[in-house]
Amino acid sequence: MISYRLALHWFVSMGTLTKQAPLFLVLLAACALLSGFAGAQDYLDYYEQGEFALRVEKWDRAIEMFTKSVEDNPNFYVAYHNRAIAYSKKGEYDKSIQDLQKAVQLNPDYPDAYGLMGLLYEIQKNYLAALKVYQEALTREKRPAVKRILEKYVQDVEAKIKKK
Repeated sequence: MISYRLALHWFVSMGTLTKQAPLFLVLLAACALLSGFAGAQDYLDYYEQGEFALRVEKWDRAIEMFTKSVEDNPNFYVAYHNRAIAYSKKGEYDKSIQDLQKAVQLNPDYPDAYGLMGLLYEIQKNYLAALKVYQEALTREKRPAVKRILEKYVQDVEAKIKKK
């Protein structure tokens, strides 16, 4: 694809009084719009690359790609969630929890992030925090099968708290 800078340079070198000038202005505008559109989609390209890296268990690559995705679109909460998965696979639970907190800040009705956060708190033996986020996930979850799983998690954590 021709860049709009190259097109502009060519247009200026042609001179502005040629017959092709109006057509070229349209082409120049189209190139500028298309290059802007392509830049706006970069965060999705990075996200897809991160998804692939997760599937093939390349955690550092996944983190890199999801980081680029959220740099391009800081409101893309799913990229924070998936980067949290990669961090958790590396055992970097605090970083993972931070990303999950950002994901639910951006979309409070995202129960998957609460569920993973609860699991991470459980791994860290912070049962009160785990209980709180599991309960939050339960209030936001609409899928019946997932609700049953979350109810079981709540019961398990409550039992762990009683043992303490």
